[in-house]
Amino acid sequence: MTLARLPVPPETEVAIAQWMRRHGWQVEPARWEADPELGFYVWQELQPRLGRSHGLWIAEPMVSGLSAEGLLGVLEGEAVAEEIRISFRVRIQERGAGYRISVVPRRSGEYRRVE
Repeated sequence: MTLARLPVPPETEVAIAQWMRRHGWQVEPARWEADPELGFYVWQELQPRLGRSHGLWIAEPMVSGLSAEGLLGVLEGEAVAEEIRISFRVRIQERGAGYRISVVPRRSGEYRRVE
C-alpha cells in the first residue's frame, strides 16, 4: 500500500512548533514517517535535556483534515503534552468519533538510554 504524503499546512507547522515550545520542547520541522497502514507527521525535540527526545506523531488525516486551531484543541483536550512527558514519544490518530493516543514503539535495535 502506498501512502499519499501531503504537505503540512504552514499555519499548522507553526502552531504545532509553538505548542511544543510552550511545553518546553524545541522541535525541528515535521518529518514524514509511514506506518503499515497510516502516515504520520512527526515533530521531534532537537536537543533533549534528559537523553531521550520528546516527539509528537500526528496522523496525516488529522493534519490535513483539521485547522491548526482545531488540531491544537484536540491536543489540549486529550492532554497529549502530559502523555509526551510520560512516554517521550506518542502518536495521536482519529478513532471513530474520538482519538487514540499511543506510545510510539521503539525501532528494532533502539534501546532506552538511562541517565
